[in-house]
Amino acid sequence: MNKTGYISRIRKELQDGRKHSKTTIERIAKGYGITNKNLVKEYTELAIVLNAREVAHNHSLSTYEKYLDIVALYQSQVNLSMRTSMSVLMQQYSTPAPISFLASTYVRSTKEEALYLEPSAGNGLLTVALPYQQTHVNELDDVRLSNLKEQPFAKVSSWDALKPPAAYDKAFDGVVTNPPFGNLAEPMPFGNFKIKRLEHAMALKALRCMKDDGKAAIIIGGHTSWDKHGRVSAGQNRIFLNYLYHFYHVEDIIPINGKKLYSRQGTSFNTRLILIDGAKAVPQGAAPLKNMLHSTMVNSHEALWDRVWLEDPTSNTNNKQLSLVKLRAKAILLKQKQHEVRN
Repeated sequence: MNKTGYISRIRKELQDGRKHSKTTIERIAKGYGITNKNLVKEYTELAIVLNAREVAHNHSLSTYEKYLDIVALYQSQVNLSMRTSMSVLMQQYSTPAPISFLASTYVRSTKEEALYLEPSAGNGLLTVALPYQQTHVNELDDVRLSNLKEQPFAKVSSWDALKPPAAYDKAFDGVVTNPPFGNLAEPMPFGNFKIKRLEHAMALKALRCMKDDGKAAIIIGGHTSWDKHGRVSAGQNRIFLNYLYHFYHVEDIIPINGKKLYSRQGTSFNTRLILIDGAKAVPQGAAPLKNMLHSTMVNSHEALWDRVWLEDPTSNTNNKQLSLVKLRAKAILLKQKQHEVRN
């Protein structure tokens, strides 16, 4: 089996903009002695990761130009719809490269010594904009763990993401995560909050590894729904969001159209991108009532860029005007902070 040869071939195909189907990609893999469908999927994704990372660290491009190139990469990649027994068992749905780029750029700090964590890293997609030498990654799947070890991350580990090492408590300036979803066998207490969903518990454990002035980007399944009073609908989603808003400055929760922005990763489930800008000095408050911002679904890569809105973290200049929707997001965050001061 020639893994290196296959990945190099797929990277070149992606750079040339050649599109492939599941059938043609498996035919190419067979020519390199790779017949296991799970390996085809994982090695193909690794090629995408490496190409996206190369673009993300191209200093001759602006942040927006990098994003456009990565969107083009995503649009040319094969639909990674190969579902194997392992990917089904572990609910492995990696984040598309454009969303990964925005998420990792959002958490990237201007501090030269900043550290970053991805506790359910897969092949490393969510870290593409982060520097290898300052990023810690963690993964349980053997194939993905091997792929991570072939990249020069600061540290590659394999611990239970529900049990981060004690040394990781408030140790990282940026945290990115797209945890697998499922139900916990037993509810997990987070103070007075009882969490029953695996992805919620893993996200909250990851946040405990973030410094109080750090940033986090969380990918979580589904869209938020509200009851007739405008509150988040009762259930585990309300408990999870109430916890987030009680302890952290939630800058935005972006509903993403899964069919339009996620499908090439093998799923069309709707998702949310949660952006967090630090922990609250005094925990208080709960998820806000329904508003136009949080109920507006993002249906295109252009709209997603406008919603996240990034200035280059390595630049001191900013010559792009904030979009109207971003102004609304910042206004909501400011209002929350002012409310905390008054109370």
